[in-house]
Formats: sequence, structure tokens, C-alpha cells
Amino acid sequence: MLRALADCNNFFASCERALNPALIGVPIVVLSNNDGCVIARSSEAKLLGIPMGAPFFQVRRVCEAHSVKVFSSNFSVYGDFSERVMEVLAKQARDFESYSIDEAFLGFPDMPEADARALGHRIRNDVLLTTGISVSIGMGATKVLCKLANERAKSDAESGGVIVVPSSPAGREEFLKGVKTRDIWGVGKGLATRLRGHGILSAQDLAEADPAFIRRLAGVVGERIALELRGIPCHEIIENAEARKSIMVSRSFGRPVSDFIDLSEAIATHAVRAAEKLRQENLATSTVTVFFGTNRFQKEAEQYGTSETEEIDFLTDDLGVIGAMAQRALKRVFKEGYFYKKAGVILTELSSKDVVQETLPGLGTAVPSSRNRLMKAVDTINAKLGKEMVRPASTGFERKWKSKSEQLSENSQTQEKVLPKTNGVPKRRIRFHE
Repeated sequence: MLRALADCNNFFASCERALNPALIGVPIVVLSNNDGCVIARSSEAKLLGIPMGAPFFQVRRVCEAHSVKVFSSNFSVYGDFSERVMEVLAKQARDFESYSIDEAFLGFPDMPEADARALGHRIRNDVLLTTGISVSIGMGATKVLCKLANERAKSDAESGGVIVVPSSPAGREEFLKGVKTRDIWGVGKGLATRLRGHGILSAQDLAEADPAFIRRLAGVVGERIALELRGIPCHEIIENAEARKSIMVSRSFGRPVSDFIDLSEAIATHAVRAAEKLRQENLATSTVTVFFGTNRFQKEAEQYGTSETEEIDFLTDDLGVIGAMAQRALKRVFKEGYFYKKAGVILTELSSKDVVQETLPGLGTAVPSSRNRLMKAVDTINAKLGKEMVRPASTGFERKWKSKSEQLSENSQTQEKVLPKTNGVPKRRIRFHE
């Protein structure tokens, strides 16, 4: 089977450009929650030497000097773009695995290299025309080879964004000679050092090494990487992601929070969002954990951080029930006199709603069916009119605690030309590998 990895180029920055084409060619950086650190850069921003993960205050002057456009992260918008990119990719492939918010593995029947390259260009053009997002495509016999090809496609202008690893041993050997071991997907700094100590300097050296020796040196993971470099698949394309075991929603505050009401509003907001995620994935929970803490980097300030769990004897996705559980947990462990920096809510003990049984008499109080209809109505209104158009009053109004997002784009994610609606593709869990 021929495999491919489609990876969106500079994804968050590309989303901002899709919303505003005037930004094409302009250096862009996107900041983390609370406008803290750089989490995405356009190619132009990378050329200016702006490092990934740099605190914004350290690169502010560089951005101002070179007219870099700076945006607060807007993950709901980026998630919408991701859903549309994945929909286009899924239609093109026999097998499909959404790997992260901006990456997907595709599977196709074996075909000549020229046909594979032409297919890659067709997919790339289709994604660009449909969503406004540019993708690079690496194709090969295994996932590791696809990853290497994809990385090369991003930097090789002559490839047009598509690289196919030759299927012949000689062609594959020539491709791997130019790849250093530290640049192989799955090889960390420590393993690269150990391999170098045994004279294994390139991907081709690793492919030629004795698998039994590599297993002793790097375990079964290292052995599988070596086999995949030879063109022997060890990692299949997984159509259905493993069931989620937990859901967490958390944010740092825009300013330190000491008042119980402010902290309670933040916890309520996170609980509502977590319940929404449950319903999106057709899940239910019986266990809610809240956590919060002070800024551990302020050594001179008095520190306090804790978590508390609340359980019920039935499964629910009801935002009212989950919110009440979170508030009960918060009240038990809240302490006055501290300035809190971050808070969050975690849902565990998750089960599919398709297998949830009605509560039997004497074994707990089930949520009335009318509440299920209410949750569907809330989700429908918010999907149609905008995020949090309908929400509990317990989530607050002024929300002085909210994370700073002073650089949000003014463009709306609902622009029909930019974000055409998806058709028939269920919402997938988005994983961030940034």
C-alpha cells in the first residue's frame, strides 16, 4: 500500500492568511493563550530569526521593527479550518487517519511513482482551492518514509510541495543518505547520540543496521523505525482513533485571581466547555476534577495549588450537573489570601452515550430526558449563532479573569467564501502536536 502524509504549512499563520489574503507575503506570528509565547510563525517570520516558543516580550521589538503581524491564538477558528482540510483529504484517500490538527496520513493502492506524484499535486491543489490552506505531501511505503518526504517537500521549492520516496532499493538508499539520524521521526536527541556512537550517522546507516542490534540499543521502537526506513511497514493507518480517556479544559488568567467569585466563574466556564466537548464526541462522565494554583515562577509569592474530585453514580453530559459537581469540589478546597494564576476542569471515567444504561430505581437519580433536549438546543443555537451565545449565568459577565487575547484577528471564521460548510464528516478530536 502507498502511504502519504499531508501536513498543513505553518498552519495557524496560514489560517490567518486564509481569513485575510492581504497577509500573503507578510511575516506572521501567532501567540499562545494569554499572549505569552510564540507558537506559530510564517516562513517570513522564521527568516527574521524569531524562535519557536520565545516569550513575546523578548521578540516584540523585532516584530515592530519588521512590521510582523501578531495574532492571539484562536483555536476555535483553527479547529474549523482543520475540519475542512480533513474533509477534503478524507475524500481523496482509501484509508485516512487524522493525526493532529494539521496532519493526516492517507492510504492508497500501490501505483507508479509518476502517478503518485500527480495524485499528490491534485490533492494539494484541491485542499488549497477548497480551504485556502497550503499543504505539503510526502509519499512512501511507510509512515516514517512519508514523514521524511514531507519534511523535504516543505523546503524543496522544485518539488512543488510533493515528494515521493522511490520504491526501488537504490532510489530509497539515495534518498536516505542525505538524512541525518537526528532528523528522523521518532529519533530523539539521546537516541541520535547513541546511534552516532556506533557509527550510525544517516537514515541509510540505520536502515542497513542489524535489526537485532538496533533492538538491543534502542528497544522495539528503534527497531521499528529501522524497518520502516527499509520500506517495511510497522505502523498501519488507524481509521478510528482510540477512545478518549479524559477531557481537560484549562487556561491561565489574564491577571492574578484571588476572589472566590472570579475563580468560581472560571471553573464554571471550563466545566461548560468540557461538557460541550463531551457532547461533541457522544460521551458521558461520572467524575469531575477541578484544579487551580498560584504562579510557581513568582518565588517571592506565597504558593498554593490543589485539585479536588467530585463523583456521581450515573453518567451525564449535562452542563448543569457537571458545573454543579465542579463547584462543590471547588468550595471544599478553595483558600483565601492567594493570587491564583491558572485553573482547569478534568472529566474522567468517560463512556460512550450509546452504551449508557438508564439508572435503575434506588441506584441514583438520572438526568431527565428533557435535559437532553435542552443540551441539544443549546448546542444548536451556539453552533448557528456563535460560541457561548447561550451559557449559564454562573460563567460570569465581565470575566476580568479571562486570558489576554489583545491581538485577535477581526476577521470572522464564518465567512462563507473562506470556510465552506462541511458535509457529512463527523467532528474529530483535534490533537495538537505544535
